[in-house]
Amino acid sequence: MQLKILKDGNRTTYILARDGESIPLVSVEKDIKVEKTRIESEEIAYALIAALRHAVMKRMKQEDVYYRRCPIEKFYWQFVKEGEFIEVKEVLRQDE
Repeated sequence: MQLKILKDGNRTTYILARDGESIPLVSVEKDIKVEKTRIESEEIAYALIAALRHAVMKRMKQEDVYYRRCPIEKFYWQFVKEGEFIEVKEVLRQDE
């Protein structure tokens, strides 16, 4: 899996490239538009979050807007840590 950023004039598109397929996630021109509206896997969800976060941060820098941590960001990282903890528990169980 790889997240690619393609630029075409004023348009920037974030694409998830995996297993020979390209999935457009987010496009940015004047506004940020979510292209991928159906999430079928955790992999797509994380890629979409990363693309949106990058697009928003890039846009904020261009507009000189002051950035403060988004409250959702705290919950996202908590979810990631819990997911990693569950994966580690499963691996440890398999080793027993």
